[in-house]
Amino acid sequence: MHSNKRNELLQQLPTPLMFKQRGDSSYCLNTAFLSLFGISPDSKKGSEPTDFRFYDPLTKNELTGEKCPYQALEKGDVASTWVRLQTPERSLHCFINGSTITDNGTQWLVFHIDANNRVTANNGNDSAGAQRHIEFNQLLTKFSSKLINASAQDLDVIIAQSLAAFGEFCDVDRCYLFEFSDDFALMSNTHEWVAAGVNPYIDELQNMPTKEMPYLIGHIEHGLFKVDDVSNIPDSAIAEREEFQKENICSILCSRIMADGKTHGFIGCDITGSPYTWSASDIEYLKRIGDMLGNTLQNIYNRKAIHTMQQELIEANRQLQKLANIDGLTGIANRRLFNSTLDKDLAQSCRKQDALSLLLIDVDFFKLYNDQYGHVAGDSVLQKVAQTLADSCVGTDDLVARYGGEEFAVILPSTTTDRAKDIANRIVENVKGLGIEHEASPHDGLLTVSIGIATQEDNCDENCVELIDKADKALYRAKSTGRGRVCA
Repeated sequence: MHSNKRNELLQQLPTPLMFKQRGDSSYCLNTAFLSLFGISPDSKKGSEPTDFRFYDPLTKNELTGEKCPYQALEKGDVASTWVRLQTPERSLHCFINGSTITDNGTQWLVFHIDANNRVTANNGNDSAGAQRHIEFNQLLTKFSSKLINASAQDLDVIIAQSLAAFGEFCDVDRCYLFEFSDDFALMSNTHEWVAAGVNPYIDELQNMPTKEMPYLIGHIEHGLFKVDDVSNIPDSAIAEREEFQKENICSILCSRIMADGKTHGFIGCDITGSPYTWSASDIEYLKRIGDMLGNTLQNIYNRKAIHTMQQELIEANRQLQKLANIDGLTGIANRRLFNSTLDKDLAQSCRKQDALSLLLIDVDFFKLYNDQYGHVAGDSVLQKVAQTLADSCVGTDDLVARYGGEEFAVILPSTTTDRAKDIANRIVENVKGLGIEHEASPHDGLLTVSIGIATQEDNCDENCVELIDKADKALYRAKSTGRGRVCA
């Protein structure tokens, strides 16, 4: 067959083809190829290999040198593989099948292009459209199941996977998620997927003032931003049009994402190279992905709200517990906490066959102090004495409590009588060392305390009431023998 006739035959075939005679420098593109990639028939009668780029759809690396399908076919190797084929007008995910045809001694190198993508899916084929809907529903189900119980930590990864799956399924060049700040003043590109050979812009699209994109935001607030041809954006939005063109965007489709009752952001996708007319299925699929992400974000907000309420409840209970067990004036344990702690510590000391000592402490002549200096000064004294008691006890398990009025108590687990006397004498000296003036006191006109000690040894022959009574009697002896001293 004559080469011109072979050329004419290949041109008329309904399947997209790139072909040339071996040794020619440029490829011919048949009508089906031109239509598939949106190339004007008048602009591309033949194409240099450099006009087209092949990318690995998984690694997104360009296939060059021996990996380039051109080179493989020229060498006579099999050149059949999935690629991202990028033309000056449009890039598509497709399967290329290279073959060599010999006709009257002339070898023709032919690439058959099989594109299962948005272009072929929107060509009016009802069965293809139905199959595509089924495949999309399967895709949506897959990611919905992942997102149902996604934690905040897992969300970033799953969103990235969802965008990639959607971008590849719909064969767009870029797919992304923008999120608004709480006050709606800023928006940031938080997640982005790009096809092989497409420049990412996520790093440049952070904290963008929403007031600078009024045309886009106005449409997003109504649910959808759909532009088939960016060059047709009106001059009133020229700044936005130029921003899109700077990113080589020719067609753009964005759908609002709602969460927590307000606009959280939007999901969008772009076509670069040449304009594309978005179909009803494109819009439906993007909206459904956006709804899925919105529902997920809503679930996470709900979980965060529940967690916050739980933490607030825990903190409220902690505060109530503190109020129930802490003396309001001095900030140390109150009588209630003292009673429960003594009961617990005494039982534990019996089990361990260990000693436990109890100090009962009384501020000497406190009524006289109140009468002379006033109740405000008296409250201040109680606070200072309480702090001194806490500072004087060094054991991590010791408990200092306000026993009542001007009386205090100290529980000293694992403490013998001799060791308790050392601590009690230190308390007496430390309180006196505060230098609080008390004219009615016989101890150099200074405020002092008296302390009674009771110790439960390892015989466990006393209960709490008996131990307190024993300490109270020792305190009475300390007071009756001159005060400002320790008795056991």
